[in-house]
Amino acid sequence: MIDKLLTQEVNKKVWCNDVAVLLSGGVDSISVAFAAMNARKKITAYSFHLDTEVSYDFLKAKEIAERFKWDFVGIVIPTENLVEDFHRLVKLDCKKKTHFECVYPFLYVYPEIREKYVLSGWAADGYYGISKKAILNYKHTKELFDEFRDNYFKPDMQAGYKWHKKVADKYDKKFITPYLSEDVKKYFYNMDWDDVNLPYQKHHVRDAFYQFKLIKNVKKHLNLQIDCGIISLFETLIDNKEINFRGRKRVMDICRDWNLLNNTNTLEEFLQ
Repeated sequence: MIDKLLTQEVNKKVWCNDVAVLLSGGVDSISVAFAAMNARKKITAYSFHLDTEVSYDFLKAKEIAERFKWDFVGIVIPTENLVEDFHRLVKLDCKKKTHFECVYPFLYVYPEIREKYVLSGWAADGYYGISKKAILNYKHTKELFDEFRDNYFKPDMQAGYKWHKKVADKYDKKFITPYLSEDVKKYFYNMDWDDVNLPYQKHHVRDAFYQFKLIKNVKKHLNLQIDCGIISLFETLIDNKEINFRGRKRVMDICRDWNLLNNTNTLEEFLQ
């Protein structure tokens, strides 16, 4: 069922044969790539890693692209430009720490993308409630679980979708997110927490696409910024006095400071 919904969404939104897929080692992006394959699109998979380490996501994406004979473009993200890149993210009006961290690598990915349409598994995690907050407070009843999902899919949430789309728009790309379609939302909202997470995580999607049986094990959910080392990289900003001009102890506070500063007229007004 979910395989057909995702494939229909690709057919509906992608009006040409060639498509880029932002591919990681996770179920969500892999399933969108499989949907594009089922829709008979010519796929180019794009993945990235920091110049300091090669991540699981990158290696898995490359392995899968090779297995299914998709074109693969690997992008190395330079880390020496972090301060300059942080200011670029401020100009995009990133608000939360997760916005800064999750959009950051795509400042370098999008200039490399040749295709007009860019497919992503963006925001699919919101259907599963696998964060610590969701498991502790929202998994126990369908009503609570729906409340969690409603909050997650608000326009200013959605894993920073709005800010990612700003980067896509800058490079004149059509950012396509099949998991955010109304039909897919209805499919997942019919289920409670146990339905979507038991007997194992994301089993509906894994079972729906036969292609998952043709690849080696895929890891359970891991945040993009954790796996590739972006969180650790951003921690270095704490010691940068120009960025951390208020002597904060947490990156989330630094990000909040800059967003507030970006939305006030002067530093004096911000410090009042």
